[in-house]
Amino acid sequence: MKKIIFNLTAIAFVSLLLTSCGGNSIESDAKKYAELMCKAQKLATEGAAKAATGDMSALTESTKLASEAATLMKEWEGKYTSDSDKKKLADAYLIEMGNCK
Repeated sequence: MKKIIFNLTAIAFVSLLLTSCGGNSIESDAKKYAELMCKAQKLATEGAAKAATGDMSALTESTKLASEAATLMKEWEGKYTSDSDKKKLADAYLIEMGNCK
């Protein structure tokens, strides 16, 4: 289960960098994306325990949130095209993910 969570997060982060996504500002875009991914991670963790009893609702919701994050990236595609903006976005994302509890 931890591998699934890690893989979802890694794929989403790499996608973020490759698609040069954005929003109103680098910090707010990174925060919005990090919040979605944080929620997805929490649900996936909860889902592991629930899946053992046959309840897949948390895992389904986690997948939905990861999909929302991917949709946001597509919508923001092209906003941040310079390498410096991509780096700022990645740094802001990592800071926001550090706040994930």
